[in-house]
Amino acid sequence: MTEPIRIVALAAGLSTPSSTRMLADQLSRAARLELERTGAVVDVQTVELRELAHDITDAMLTRFTGERLGVVVESIRTADAVIAVTPVFNVGPSGLFKSFFDAMDIEIWKDKPVLLGATAGTPRHSLAIDYAIRPMFAYLKSQIVPTSVFAAAADFGADTEGQADALPLSSRIRRSAAELVTMLRTAGAAAEATPRSSTGAPATDGSQPDTGAEASGNGLDAEFADFVPMGKLLGRD
Repeated sequence: MTEPIRIVALAAGLSTPSSTRMLADQLSRAARLELERTGAVVDVQTVELRELAHDITDAMLTRFTGERLGVVVESIRTADAVIAVTPVFNVGPSGLFKSFFDAMDIEIWKDKPVLLGATAGTPRHSLAIDYAIRPMFAYLKSQIVPTSVFAAAADFGADTEGQADALPLSSRIRRSAAELVTMLRTAGAAAEATPRSSTGAPATDGSQPDTGAEASGNGLDAEFADFVPMGKLLGRD
């Protein structure tokens, strides 16, 4: 049986109901539909960070991850992709959103596909994703979906059948979901095309060129295989 594609949606809204949760749900639903069109089985887990506020604070103060927060961390570690949505306060993500990432091991974000979303009362905060949120995930070395989704309060005004399709928000959601699916499929194809040894490392038995230190013949990584010592350059060796 094919393993399901696991997506974790993080919603950092502070109220209930929350426009941040609404956007997270729309993004995860769009991603699910796009993946199911390809025949994939999808498992979506939505996490409300407000329910973990005390656990996040304790983790920051003690550097110890409690049981409830530990379950979420493990879910993210094993997830194929993450959808992260935050409200924007004072031109940046909410303190709850930032604290959650401050309390976690940054290594779990490396190469993790992440779709970013943000909400605010007015469109004036729409650039916050690019100058305040996206750089954070670039630092974490995540694979960021090119199209991020910002939603102002007015973007949630469509309540008539068919009206949402005419609004920019729905088209941006569909585009970002399609890009996330493309990213996941590309990563999956690359993983299948790369032979693995019993240790999980790329095979070097002739099925794939060895570009590591052994192939260079001088103990250096392949990136520095053509390194020439300074003494040789100066004619002293």
